Amino acid sequence: MKISLALTSLILATLLNAESVEEAFEGFDEINTGISEQIIQKNLADIDHKNTSEGQDIIEGSDNNKSNSIGESRENASGFFSDFSGKLTQEGAIVHDAVRPQNIFYTLRQSFFLDYEHAFENGLKVKINARAFYDPVFDMSNADYYPAEVEALRSEVELFEAYFEWNIFENFDAKWGRQVVVWGRSDTIRITDVMNPLDNRRPGIIDIAELRLPVTMLRFDYQIDAWRITPIVILEQRFTKDPPYGSRYNPLSPEESYSERVEKRLPVYTLENESYSDPTFALSIGADFEGWDVNFYASRLYEDRGYVPYEQLLPTVLNKKYSHNKNNMFGTALNYVDGSWLFKTELAYFSGLTYTTTQDRQLIRMDGLIGFEYSGFANTTISYDFAVRHFKEYDKRLYVPEENLLKQNTYQQALRINSNFLDDTLHANYLLNLYGEKIDEGGYHRAWIDYEIEDAINTSFGVLDFMGGSPLFELVKDQVVVFMDISYSF
Repeated sequence: MKISLALTSLILATLLNAESVEEAFEGFDEINTGISEQIIQKNLADIDHKNTSEGQDIIEGSDNNKSNSIGESRENASGFFSDFSGKLTQEGAIVHDAVRPQNIFYTLRQSFFLDYEHAFENGLKVKINARAFYDPVFDMSNADYYPAEVEALRSEVELFEAYFEWNIFENFDAKWGRQVVVWGRSDTIRITDVMNPLDNRRPGIIDIAELRLPVTMLRFDYQIDAWRITPIVILEQRFTKDPPYGSRYNPLSPEESYSERVEKRLPVYTLENESYSDPTFALSIGADFEGWDVNFYASRLYEDRGYVPYEQLLPTVLNKKYSHNKNNMFGTALNYVDGSWLFKTELAYFSGLTYTTTQDRQLIRMDGLIGFEYSGFANTTISYDFAVRHFKEYDKRLYVPEENLLKQNTYQQALRINSNFLDDTLHANYLLNLYGEKIDEGGYHRAWIDYEIEDAINTSFGVLDFMGGSPLFELVKDQVVVFMDISYSF
């Protein structure tokens, strides 16, 4: 019976496809050179002591200038290492979860980020960075996590952005490698922002700006007066990282703990994505004018959210894989500035969408967003976005009353307030994210502060609270997450 229920949950949850986890939990980018200063000073003193013509030649920079060679070595070495920067972060979070009790610590993650950027004299620029993290929560003696949780959340080392950028002609640039391309205008809701998947394994705590996963692309930018033409070839196919199977934030997760499920000899599933190597394509055309700007987008990409083929829904298939078809997107985004007001809108048309229960046909969906930002208050910005996603030809198989997964129209609203204090060293932030036509289908709100203790030391503290409504949010409505971190940048 529980196997059947687990499979039913799998079918129902994949109905969400692009909306399942992402849309429901959305929001849920001086060294030692080996030559001491004393040695250098001694060499200079010796030169000055000799006071010979040879010494003068040395001081003036002749070919035999050992001191100058040493100085150049220091300068070159210092210049090389000065292109590096990085950040060490210690995170911590506790969570109250009465439904699925686990360790009170949600995370104790330690992370390291290292970045290298250099611009050569010929105009070539290179940027390479990598990140790594380790979370000891998953090695605690009383830890009872599913294997997928441990694999996804305990540790990771990843090459992040890594690209070359060069100016080919006066108005023609190229960029090749792993990079982030942001389409659209909203800071919270994704409409035309389809180029990069998200790291959504810890929903709600981090903003979209820090969640985007870079993808290997070959991008060209051609400027014609006010217009930019940007064709893109996507060479690496990546998909959003969702909360793993067993996580409290994955709707497919069983009610039992891992040890209980093993003891009952119930199946433990794995959910992965099929891999693809063929390139996909995208195009952006935009312009900036006085007081307003506009962009037009087109893409043919693999769907970020896949579907589970019918044959993999059988209970005997434990290692299930999402398949991904290609779909088309045509969209536009517009900004208009009037004094302290910024008005924005986005429109997107998707065709060829495939869902688990409707994989015998492809669907069309149209998404739209309107919003504004107001910065008329001192040191404060208020933004509001409203979005709706509409299926052109609705299929009733997308809607299951018990789960209330996909209606013909899906509504989302987001309110964001950011204020700065103490000479811009203290930042107070609030985000409210709600779903449903009547704002009754769940959501979350998050309040947090960021404080710059010193130039290189920053800390943040906040609270995340979920609200019930839809089945997805009912899973976590009783949770309150208190989180903080401290970081050192160099």
